[in-house]
Order: sequence, then C-alpha cells, then structure tokens
Amino acid sequence: MDDAIAWIIIVGFYAPLHYLLPLLVVFITGRESERARRDLMRRALIDSTLSMLVAFAIVITLTRLGHMLPAMLMLLVSMLYPFLRIWLHRREITGS
Repeated sequence: MDDAIAWIIIVGFYAPLHYLLPLLVVFITGRESERARRDLMRRALIDSTLSMLVAFAIVITLTRLGHMLPAMLMLLVSMLYPFLRIWLHRREITGS
C-alpha cells in the first residue's frame, strides 16, 4: 500500500477521536456560562489542531527513521494535550 494512502487512513481514524473527545468533555462537564463554554470549545479545537499537526510531523519523522513504537506512543500522548489545556482554562475561569 502506498504510504500516502496509509497516512490518510491513519488520520481518518485518529482525527475524530482527537477532536470529538475534548469537545464532548467540554460540552458535558463544567458549570461555565454559555459564553465561557463556547470559548472553551473554540480553544479545544485550536489546541486539538495544533497538537495534531505537531504530533503528525513528529510521527512521520520517527517512522521514516524506523522508530514505529515511539511514533505510536507520540500519537497516544498527543491526544492528552487538549484535555490538559481544557483543565488549565477551566482553572483560569474559576480562579482556583
């Protein structure tokens, strides 16, 4: 299989998890106002996009060097970054 097709398939399965899980957490949890929740959702989308772009740049580099396990671990760890940012933004909003 062509490398480009394999990466498209990987992104196709990875992106929905990377975007939808943080948005779901923001939507379901928290007691912020509607405006604060909307801001958190916008920030979560931005954080998800940036972390996904950085993660895939690192992952593609690692796989070309033949380090598949660290590359897959990088994808897993990068999924946690938007949740960390949600937690930090919520602390800013609540002031605690």
